[in-house]
Amino acid sequence: MDGFILGFASFVIVLVPLVIIHEFGHFIAAKLSGITVLEFGIGFPPRAAVLFTRGDTIYTLNWLPIGGFVRPYGEDFVRQKSEEELSADRQEIIERSIENPKSVFQATPWQRLFFMAAGPGINFLAALVLYIVIALAGWPFLEADATITEIMPDSVAASADLQIGDIVRAVDGETTESAGEVDTLLEESDAETVSLLVERDGEELTIPVTLPENRVQYDDIERVYISGVYEDSPADDAGFESEDVIVAVTDSEGTTEITSVEQLQDYTDDHNNIEMIVTVVREGEVLEIPVTPEEVDGDPRMGIGIQPVGTLDIGAVAINRDTEVVPKALPPGEAIARGTEEFVDAHRALGELVSALFAGDIEPEAARPVSPVGIGQIGGPVLDRTLDEGAMYPIVMFAALISIALAITNLLPIPGLDGGRILFVIIELIRGKPMEPEREGVFHFIGLLFLLGLVAITVINDIVNPIDLSSLR
Repeated sequence: MDGFILGFASFVIVLVPLVIIHEFGHFIAAKLSGITVLEFGIGFPPRAAVLFTRGDTIYTLNWLPIGGFVRPYGEDFVRQKSEEELSADRQEIIERSIENPKSVFQATPWQRLFFMAAGPGINFLAALVLYIVIALAGWPFLEADATITEIMPDSVAASADLQIGDIVRAVDGETTESAGEVDTLLEESDAETVSLLVERDGEELTIPVTLPENRVQYDDIERVYISGVYEDSPADDAGFESEDVIVAVTDSEGTTEITSVEQLQDYTDDHNNIEMIVTVVREGEVLEIPVTPEEVDGDPRMGIGIQPVGTLDIGAVAINRDTEVVPKALPPGEAIARGTEEFVDAHRALGELVSALFAGDIEPEAARPVSPVGIGQIGGPVLDRTLDEGAMYPIVMFAALISIALAITNLLPIPGLDGGRILFVIIELIRGKPMEPEREGVFHFIGLLFLLGLVAITVINDIVNPIDLSSLR
């Protein structure tokens, strides 16, 4: 599906409902505080239609599909109205026969604080609910069979009866479901020989394997597994194949053992248009393949998709660590615990991102503010993955994260945002009297201009410099 369509669809599916939920939080708080709400609008004016009227509130559909708004008696978009500006609201109240109206002006500071904080608050709540719902419906778990992808020549494993494609199901009678579990059991074993239960062509076989005295921990060595070769790329022309395992590279300065994806990427970066010899293992045979990385979008690339595979016995056996995401529904108690944990982790991750940015540990580009256009650019691939996998967790978890970001952003103490208005209420509580509406309005108006300018800049940046989630080395 077209990227623009997916991006726009993700914007409509994710951001618009979250903004409406945000405004609904303000609406509920106003009702609970006794503040008269004249209008609850879906979209922004101009008004397209009045949907219905319930109580003191008319519910409207508006032409600009960018969320929604609440129009309480006595407040406009950025500030409380002055007495002179209330005449239009009063006239509307008279025409609609609303009895005992209560304006924002008449609400206590604590009621206004509740009213203003309720929007971000319900966004936090929505994120928590979304995480719990996805845990009930199908939480994404990573599963990885311990599949042998390569056996190094002249190794202990080669002399045993292990074969490429074998899936390790147990070690000395202990059942294993992942490469990590195989790793742990081998590390903990003091025996010279272990018994591996492997699945081969649908049959289970028990194979004794002698472990070397100086075996290396599973996480100490990694190999690089080629998951795909891009057509007409340098790697394609050189003769690389999917499932090749890269073990070393050689240039004029000598041979370097490759033990991680990051190491190969850095090595490739340093060899733009410079030939290097890549040593791979293919079906038990060691091959040396010359290749010259070419610059693509400013970065040297060979044209291969790569991923790590763990190695055992000093590289004698390569075990696939590629994982498959499998959604699994959790019982209610576990779902609540898992959803709450993810909710807390999301806040921690956002906090660590900000800390890393100020500490200079990451590039500003990696933590740049994004506009609704940028959210669509991120959400498009997420929605595409949702459709491809037929599972809801990618788009729902993305929506939960955006809901948290929306809440935090609105709580920033910037005039024009909920956080800015909360700040003025706190100042009122400290001073014992409110600031004059006209004076407060100036601050909020300036803040609103700043926010509109920031949005305009981020929109232009996201259009001129689109967010690129792909990374091909």
